[in-house]
Amino acid sequence: MGTDLVVVSVGTDHHRFDRLVGWMDEWAGEHPQSKVIIQRGGSPNTVHCESHELIPHGELCELFAAASVVISHGGPSTVMDARSAGRFPIVVPRDPARGEHVDDHQLRFGRHLAHHGLAVVATEREPLERAIEAMVELPAQYSVPVELGALPGVLAFARVLDSLVGCTTPMSRRSVVEPIGLLRS
Repeated sequence: MGTDLVVVSVGTDHHRFDRLVGWMDEWAGEHPQSKVIIQRGGSPNTVHCESHELIPHGELCELFAAASVVISHGGPSTVMDARSAGRFPIVVPRDPARGEHVDDHQLRFGRHLAHHGLAVVATEREPLERAIEAMVELPAQYSVPVELGALPGVLAFARVLDSLVGCTTPMSRRSVVEPIGLLRS
């Protein structure tokens, strides 16, 4: 069995995400057979794995495509990038009560993702580690067809935004999803 690549992105928000970076650095130390690469933002450098303050978007998407496991903060764009790369992401939403963000939108988005089966959501270390182990053990069960990766999530996110703002996005779902078989009457 080859080396499993685990890629983590905390996004580009100026708030540190030491909780996720720390969990993953410790996990990397406990699992030397896996290669862990973290885009850590302003969080401190890691000891047990490769980490970068910033990874250019194109390179990050390439890493997602090569990864066995993708772990993301609760940013919609990063989640959709992971799905577009064919990966079913593990999402660890930033928590404003811990100083990781200004509000709870990532926690709410995480609940939405979990409810609709678009990601595994973990807010604590133990469930995160169980999700990583499951994805390493059975990667085929946690893949997303690349051609469909972002579309269902984008449409679902648009519906969430519509409900929050009280409007309807001018989009023809039929013209967008019917040709690839997502609409079921």
